[in-house]
Amino acid sequence: MVVQYRVLGALEVTLDGADVPVPVGRCRVLLAALLLRPNRFVSVDELAELVWDGTPPARARQSLHQVVRRLRVALGEADCVRTLSGGYEARVGPDELDLLRFRELVAAQDLAGAVKLWRGPMLTNVVSELFHRNEVRHVAEECAEVVARSKRRAPRLLPAAMPRFVGRDGHLRRLTSLAEETGPVIVTVTGTAGVGKSVLAVQWAHSTTDRFPDGQLHVNMRGFDRHREPMAPGDVLNRFLEALGVPVERIPEALDDQVALYREMTADRRLLVVLDNVRDADHVRPLLTGPSFVLITSRDRLTGLAGRDVPLDVLSAEEARTLLVSRLGEKRVDTADELVAWCGGLPLALAIVAARAAEVPHLPLSALAADLADERTRLDSLDTGDAETSVRTVFQWSYQRLSPQAARMFRLVGLHPGPDLTIPAATSLAGEPADDAVRELVGANLLVEHAPGRFTCHDLLRVYAADRAQADEPEASRAAAVERMLDHYLHTLECMNRTHYWNHLGTLEEPPVPSAGTTPEVFERSDEAEAWFHAERAVIYAVVVLAGDQGYDRHTWQLVWFMTDLVERFGLWREWIGLFARTTEVVERLGDRLQVSRFVFLRAVGHGRLGELERGVELFEAADLVCAEIGLVPGRVRAQAGIAWLLGELDRPHEAVEVARKSLALLRGFEGRTPTRMRMALYQLSGALVLAGRHAEVLELRAEWESLDGVADPHLSGQMASELARAYIGLGRHAEAVAELLGALESFEQMGTWVDVAYAENFLGDAHLGLGDAAEARAWWEKAAARYAEHEHSDEAAVRAKLDGVS
Repeated sequence: MVVQYRVLGALEVTLDGADVPVPVGRCRVLLAALLLRPNRFVSVDELAELVWDGTPPARARQSLHQVVRRLRVALGEADCVRTLSGGYEARVGPDELDLLRFRELVAAQDLAGAVKLWRGPMLTNVVSELFHRNEVRHVAEECAEVVARSKRRAPRLLPAAMPRFVGRDGHLRRLTSLAEETGPVIVTVTGTAGVGKSVLAVQWAHSTTDRFPDGQLHVNMRGFDRHREPMAPGDVLNRFLEALGVPVERIPEALDDQVALYREMTADRRLLVVLDNVRDADHVRPLLTGPSFVLITSRDRLTGLAGRDVPLDVLSAEEARTLLVSRLGEKRVDTADELVAWCGGLPLALAIVAARAAEVPHLPLSALAADLADERTRLDSLDTGDAETSVRTVFQWSYQRLSPQAARMFRLVGLHPGPDLTIPAATSLAGEPADDAVRELVGANLLVEHAPGRFTCHDLLRVYAADRAQADEPEASRAAAVERMLDHYLHTLECMNRTHYWNHLGTLEEPPVPSAGTTPEVFERSDEAEAWFHAERAVIYAVVVLAGDQGYDRHTWQLVWFMTDLVERFGLWREWIGLFARTTEVVERLGDRLQVSRFVFLRAVGHGRLGELERGVELFEAADLVCAEIGLVPGRVRAQAGIAWLLGELDRPHEAVEVARKSLALLRGFEGRTPTRMRMALYQLSGALVLAGRHAEVLELRAEWESLDGVADPHLSGQMASELARAYIGLGRHAEAVAELLGALESFEQMGTWVDVAYAENFLGDAHLGLGDAAEARAWWEKAAARYAEHEHSDEAAVRAKLDGVS
């Protein structure tokens, strides 16, 4: 006999799969009340209060006994009610009651399994207001919290695992045993360059995903990268918090605040964090609080960290032979000891040798070993016993066997700042089709396709490629390749701006012209362009830094110029604000006051988006002064509108109105004004007037807006409609507000963000409440609250307060 009791939804009882009807009314309340406190004594007095909804009869004990008897008769063999002195209990096990099973799964961190038991609103077929208020609410909140936790984004940031990983069994077992320990654990995998630390960490992480149901985070800390600065802890926290679902605008600026938020976001999660290529203990100390398991790889021992060290040495002869067998087969690997010795036991070097051997399948490995020895002699590279020296010999050996095109491509990879590149980028870098050369490098294990269409290489290989470029590539050829590479990203961004986006600062007076041999990418659809951008974000950032460091001033400021709308659209100001400041210095040095005004303005926008309002006002005022100096009226209008925006955010609405009026008046007197600029100024003034409570004046601006030529941008139209609706709400004209907000939602569907949609939904709730329709108001507020909750936006609390205030 199998009995099932279900309370995580409607009350249900089954016996051997068949429904057992529970009588409507007091019997259901009684059973549900006992099941919500499984295997616990519940007094007669408590049960009487719940069963009779706060008004028990005079002879409650006798009356309750009658209800129990009726319930037992109805349940028959499914009866779980036990009589105790002065009360009752429901005696059930986890395999019988879904609530107990739910709690058991939560304790085991199987949130997905627990959520599957949830069938919707609890016990809606049980009627008792007191019961729902005093009993159901608490259990429903407990379950809702688990549902919310399960919906949190479980990030999966691990790179691809090695397809043929061999050896290191003892190290893998050691990591697994450490993962079984309770409490936060910090583990460091240490060893020389090229020994396979990163591969081991990633391989183990992929093999143990079930231990970390809340996700895996990974970052290359670049602690030993010769060409790029190490990753700063703040940049890593920014990336991790975004991966954990924190909206960019909610990520704090200060490192201490980022650490606190990271600790809060990871405190109750079973999460694996892999910090790869760490320079020293101070490099990662701010990243160690919170996650349950942190796995660090480094060339140094990191003695300053109170963690467990897993030292990694070169492969043993047997492990190295096993690696070669996995690549070449048992029959091929006959006398491999000398080859292993030349490779220093390093997995990376062995993989390169195996790739070379695969190209000449009939050549004995002993002949390859002799060939390697000859190369070493010709290079006059003595074996000092240092693994890195021996690997350099292997690199040279592999490099000299490349075709001329692939060898040149390898050298040029050393000029690219990384962290990876694509075939189109490689084509521009080389100035000729690069697909065959890149594939040859992959076949030689000098490049790895770590993600579809994206190629990277080990740090040692990147250093070696840069050395070869310096030695073997003429200076003029290197300079031309760098310029083509910069042009590749610049003109891809320029095409995206021209085709799919609208740069609100206008177009460049002298559009850039790509250098010969550059083949920028073109995207027919905006979603393809956005996918490219998200994949290339880190590369573009590194390219801008390289351009600035190497004196390519035009590329520096123009790359940032064409990034403007993408940074704004995807909320990347925290990541890019520093480069906007550096770019301002570049255009200052060039004496281009027009661009100075624009980049100071953009920095002001960025600081405003980051909540640094006073600094934003200062920079908008500075932009206004520069524009006045060069007689740029549209620039002054934009800067003053920005001041008005931030004054409103600073709760200084009346000052904001005056500045916005000044901006609009300046534009009205400008002969070069355009309808788009006029609409922007009218919208800015409308927002300030709403904040100041001057609602009638907002409506007066509508006639001027509608008299302007052309069709307004849908996004701006939606924003203006939202402000008009707020004015109507302020005037008590709620039906008109509803019409405006529905139109705004329609506009935002064409061109808008989730924030715009939530904003309109929130005020639709206000408008419907003003019309006396509380149910419709709640429906809109619930939509807005859910949207804010999904993005963990601070406005959720205000919307929830509205919901709590309306029954």
